[in-house]
Amino acid sequence: MNHLQKGKIVLSGNLIIDNGKILLLFREDHKHWETPGGKVKADESFNEEPTLEELEKVARRELLEEVHGIDIVSMKYFGNVHFIVPDGREAIANKFIVKVKGEPSIGEPELFSKLEWLDIAILGDMSISLDLRIFLHKLKILLN
Repeated sequence: MNHLQKGKIVLSGNLIIDNGKILLLFREDHKHWETPGGKVKADESFNEEPTLEELEKVARRELLEEVHGIDIVSMKYFGNVHFIVPDGREAIANKFIVKVKGEPSIGEPELFSKLEWLDIAILGDMSISLDLRIFLHKLKILLN
């Protein structure tokens, strides 16, 4: 049994930043803005903990599923945060700083109603995902 069967949620996502703005999706069912990304599936990691390479593959897959019209120029691991989801399970969110080119559009309109470049300075006052809220301080340091 690997880590993905023990109840811990392992996420891998993307911080797409350009000129102090971050590309975010508004998720209707959660009523918040979030970064493109998602769960590591059981068949995507066979180790106790996913490797950096496995996490990057998941982040890349999720990004290209959720955001169309872009090409990935570069990806660099940024870090992770641990948190508890509303149902009480432990989660770990891994994030990559990603540079893209192209004109982004929503790739999963059944999940997301908006895709926007938002100023990182105002995210603290917005409804954002818990992992993004925890990363916010690190992002502000990165930009200064």
